[in-house]
Amino acid sequence: MNPSTRSALLAGFQAVTHLEIRAAQFDSVNHLVQLVSSKPVLQILSVDDLGWQDPSFDGAQWVSSALHSVRLSNCYKRDIFDWLASHDPLPPIKHIQLGSVYPEDTHSIGRFLRRLGAHLLTLQLEFSSLDAGGDAEDFCARVDLTHNSTLHTIILDKFINYSVYQFSSAVEWIPELLSRIPNLMEVSFGVAIRDLGELHPQEDPIDWDTLDSLFCHPRFPHLRTLRFWVSGTVALDAVSAAIARCLPRTSERPLLRFHRGVPGMVE
Repeated sequence: MNPSTRSALLAGFQAVTHLEIRAAQFDSVNHLVQLVSSKPVLQILSVDDLGWQDPSFDGAQWVSSALHSVRLSNCYKRDIFDWLASHDPLPPIKHIQLGSVYPEDTHSIGRFLRRLGAHLLTLQLEFSSLDAGGDAEDFCARVDLTHNSTLHTIILDKFINYSVYQFSSAVEWIPELLSRIPNLMEVSFGVAIRDLGELHPQEDPIDWDTLDSLFCHPRFPHLRTLRFWVSGTVALDAVSAAIARCLPRTSERPLLRFHRGVPGMVE
């Protein structure tokens, strides 16, 4: 981003409450930090497909105390979370959308969420590697959601994603992650399949029994809704019936909801 463009953006739009930045290259994360800090009433920050070479930032740059929602996708999340974590007090962020989580970001995410504590209400994320040492294992090892005592909604996109990538993240790490959220009220899953057989893949088999037991466990007394957002070529009613059969105990409770589309962004 050239200096004149950056200067104009810093000086303008002082009343903006929702800042969305896409497909931009910065020399330093500090240039992004300066832009975000220049908006005194900012409430929602959304970034996608950003890059920079220098991860250092000016700790004197402060974010709006009204910031309540952050969406980070295709960027160095660790640098942004490290900057946000440098604030004292932290901005009272209630909603975080992480996009795809990578191992190198999980330390910074974990530190920030721990400090954020009871402010966090909703969290949206997705995994793309279930191998040993992959993003799901690292996230579970480095992010302790028990500190987020009022977190009530978690959205897991690409939970079953066989229609495009022949991939499912519905393995052991998901129950491990969910079991750490003491006041869970709602869970949303993204399901993209081409046929019902992809609910029972040969590779990375989905542990439906563990999930079924988890959603009926007394540790989740506040759980009210389990949503499946279905995309792909299979009819919604067919997927709904098939998933209900995979979760027989859960289906006996008034929890299951099925929708056509993808999980919504956190608001």
